[in-house]
Amino acid sequence: KMEKGETREAALIREIQEELDTDIAVDKFICTVECDYTEFHLTMHSFLCHVVEGKLQLLEAENARWLDKAHINDVNWLPADREVIRSMC
Repeated sequence: KMEKGETREAALIREIQEELDTDIAVDKFICTVECDYTEFHLTMHSFLCHVVEGKLQLLEAENARWLDKAHINDVNWLPADREVIRSMC
């Protein structure tokens, strides 16, 4: 969620800090996904990043897990997420 006057990259860095208590650096833009859901329209900018400092602690998310490429399709991804995965794989 971008705040007024914030770049996409700055918003991502802030959101990861707030939600995962981790400092990241943005390496590369991957893609922008536009997706219509029943109750809202989503514009999602996706980036490849790396951890600078922190341990990726779930502060607001319900759950998470690491997946390697062989298991990336083991999750029932939402449509917008599927587009990002296709762009990367």
